[in-house]
Amino acid sequence: MSKSVAEQIEDTPACCCVDVGSILDNSDTTETLSATCANAEAAEQLLAQWQATADGIASEPVVVKHEVQATEQGVELTASLTFSCQAELLIFQLGQR
Repeated sequence: MSKSVAEQIEDTPACCCVDVGSILDNSDTTETLSATCANAEAAEQLLAQWQATADGIASEPVVVKHEVQATEQGVELTASLTFSCQAELLIFQLGQR
């Protein structure tokens, strides 16, 4: 007599469950991005793109701080985007890949 499927499956000693609160504790809500652009206009367009993407994800307004500095290659854009929660930050980060 053969075993039933239930009898053939053995329990594993490890659990495959994870409490989301143990991973996303809202301690990290800010993403810092940087890019080298040809000129200030290109940097402003890129910043607008980042902000539009963030605004499309966020449930509350995203706080954006940025700086543009001239370099030998053009301009360096550095931006910091602060979300209201870590989950929104994570979604933004995944979208940037």
